[in-house]
Amino acid sequence: MALTFLISLSASFKEGYVQYHTVLKAFGTVPDPVSGRSENLKVNAGFRDDGRFYLKFRVPVRSFRSGNTTRDREVAKILGYPKHRYIHFSLLAYPKDAIDRVLNSDSGTVKVRARLKVKGKAKTYTWKVKYRWLSENLLELKTSRHVKFTDFGIKPPTLFGFVKRAPDDVVVSGRIVLEVRR
Repeated sequence: MALTFLISLSASFKEGYVQYHTVLKAFGTVPDPVSGRSENLKVNAGFRDDGRFYLKFRVPVRSFRSGNTTRDREVAKILGYPKHRYIHFSLLAYPKDAIDRVLNSDSGTVKVRARLKVKGKAKTYTWKVKYRWLSENLLELKTSRHVKFTDFGIKPPTLFGFVKRAPDDVVVSGRIVLEVRR
């Protein structure tokens, strides 16, 4: 009975974003926070025949907007554009009871394993995903995690040569809303 119920579930992408945040630092000056955001996500989500949920999405590296077009072009170069045109995210594993918990509660948190691929290099992380039902069929998923530029073979960015430098740490966060038909 439960398997039949899970098989009848479907999920489709409604809206979302991915963003990054880091802080450029210089000697003797105020830190310069830098954030970029993309709402241009290509999402593939749903339920397999065995009831397992899958989620994959990609973000065009040229779609990040920070409010500074020169900086956005530099970010695209740092991320390997034009050779690497996308950042990829793939859900790998989640707890066995996660689907039941999400379907039967208004909100909560689930730990998942997912692969992030940037500039052709992939790294697997544990992510805490917060979920919340916005309405009967709209499910919001949010996550945020610190990653390192060097995990993906990226030298932390600088501004004006060496005057301002970003630390190795960058915060990657995202939000997606799925329409889930039960």
